[in-house]
Amino acid sequence: MGIPFERLGWLFVRYGHRVYPGWARPALEDWLQPLAPGSRVLDLGGGTGVLTAWALESRPDLEFTVVDVAPGMMAHAPKPAGRLVARAEELPLASGSVAAVMIGEALHHFKDSRRALAEVARVLNPAGRLWIYDFDPTRGVGRWVYWGERLAGEPASFYRPARLARELEKLGFVSEYRCRKGQYVLTASRQV
Repeated sequence: MGIPFERLGWLFVRYGHRVYPGWARPALEDWLQPLAPGSRVLDLGGGTGVLTAWALESRPDLEFTVVDVAPGMMAHAPKPAGRLVARAEELPLASGSVAAVMIGEALHHFKDSRRALAEVARVLNPAGRLWIYDFDPTRGVGRWVYWGERLAGEPASFYRPARLARELEKLGFVSEYRCRKGQYVLTASRQV
């Protein structure tokens, strides 16, 4: 079954930004600041491009691409951004070709989240950065989202932030996270 994202772009473009707590947007903007002008940034599982729209306001000098399996969602993405129909588990991009990847409220939708994370590690360049917003399925609102997604037939592959940090460490990343009421932002970069 699952959520029919392909037909819900109109809904997500109008209300999708409300999923994010007020502290997530400034965290994203701060995370973008070290990137060099012209850097390529993927909004993976980006749907209508909520993160890209925010990011463009603070860093219009970056090259954003919204990546999603649902063209009906991406039809609503901000116009300056590129669009790529692809699964997170099989990115049709060269290794090391991306400076940064943003994943907002999407990791738990991927059919194989471990494989998707491995693909992120593959396409990121050696100085690559990763930003993830998601829900902790054991705390606060994250519990409700987890059960709602399960009932809707979604993969519901939620990670607790500490577990996600351990998975990313296996892929050569060092990460930190901030969690509030079952919502978290995890940032990661390559270990030096």
